[in-house]
Amino acid sequence: MSSLNKVSGIDPELDSDFFYDYETLRVGGLIFAGIVMFLSIILLTGNKIRRCGKPKPKPILDEDDY
Repeated sequence: MSSLNKVSGIDPELDSDFFYDYETLRVGGLIFAGIVMFLSIILLTGNKIRRCGKPKPKPILDEDDY
């Protein structure tokens, strides 16, 4: 832990129970947000990509429906 303190330049109090590494937390949050955004785009456009070039199915109407 002392090598981490020397690299980051932040000296946490010795009595503190927990020390936040904000840089790692920020990078992890950005990676998580990027993955969620990528998966949501794939989910929203997935059906359109699969049907690209194929005609849309037309509903079959019986003569009784007129």
